[in-house]
Amino acid sequence: MFKCTLCGICCKASPISLLPHENFILRMLANKLGLPYKSRPGYKVFDAKRRVNIALSYVMELVDGKCVFLTEGNKCLINYVYKPLICRSYPYVPKNVKYTISLDYKIIFATTEYGLSIKCPVIENDQDKIAYLMKKYFYWPKVYMPNEYKAAMEMEEKRNLMLKLLSQLWINGVVDLRDENHNAPIINLYNLLRTYYPNIPYILGIDKIYREIKNM
Repeated sequence: MFKCTLCGICCKASPISLLPHENFILRMLANKLGLPYKSRPGYKVFDAKRRVNIALSYVMELVDGKCVFLTEGNKCLINYVYKPLICRSYPYVPKNVKYTISLDYKIIFATTEYGLSIKCPVIENDQDKIAYLMKKYFYWPKVYMPNEYKAAMEMEEKRNLMLKLLSQLWINGVVDLRDENHNAPIINLYNLLRTYYPNIPYILGIDKIYREIKNM
């Protein structure tokens, strides 16, 4: 079955997709460690109530061609505190995330298509094994890479949990969602949800991580 070789290629291959609360966590960690963290909003929706775009995802940029948390020995500086879900799921990663907004029902949700990253040398070496598992098992990723598959499912669970809470705010008239307005300022979905759901760190299971970072 899949076994990471700690080659570090995934930490240098491309910018890293993050959920809104993960961008918040990683920026806190980078500030604590004195690292030049860079990120940008990913998918956005417009809130006509506040006249702002709400960032539903983020992209952490590479710094000098690698993840800012990667050491020279291909070690992750923050692995012991918080490892982003997409890093935990790699090389089983989102290929396409589709956000659906229903103006009639005031609901927003996401559906995600996953696939294997061919940049991972283990995947290249295991092609025959993967082909065999794909023929034998419908949920072959769960068999081939159980831990990575579990992280991917957690990623989608938390993505849609936050969107469900945002939908509830929409139904309650707190927000009024529309397609992105390219001229509007941007706020983080997680920061918005914290205002109306103070227990959101507990809901997402990051309360202990948040406290640990604050005490670093």
